[in-house]
Amino acid sequence: MAFTDPVPVTIAGATKNLVRIDAGKGASEYRLVEPTQSFQMFIRSQEQKVEADGRRKFRHNISLRQTVFATSTTAELIREAQCTFVHYSSDDITAADDVFLAVSAMMTAANAVKLNNFES
Repeated sequence: MAFTDPVPVTIAGATKNLVRIDAGKGASEYRLVEPTQSFQMFIRSQEQKVEADGRRKFRHNISLRQTVFATSTTAELIREAQCTFVHYSSDDITAADDVFLAVSAMMTAANAVKLNNFES
């Protein structure tokens, strides 16, 4: 089942609807262009190469990029956030989802500030 089109993303309290502009082979690209900035999201899933013991891993990644366009007085600015989940093909998908969701849940506004302050 595919993600919605458009994909709604809330940034600083404003909802941005990114429209799917490309899809295929386990990847989709979404985009929104505004007068002063653009947003680009990639959603990818791939099977990684088989390990020496014969097990396969799956890798899932979502990345969101904001590009603030250059003006006569400021340079272009790019901000990007990513989230990557990796699990074995034979894994209990519910248990793997629990780990993925735990990381997502801890990414609060307060913890984003801590990351930007180089706290660990």
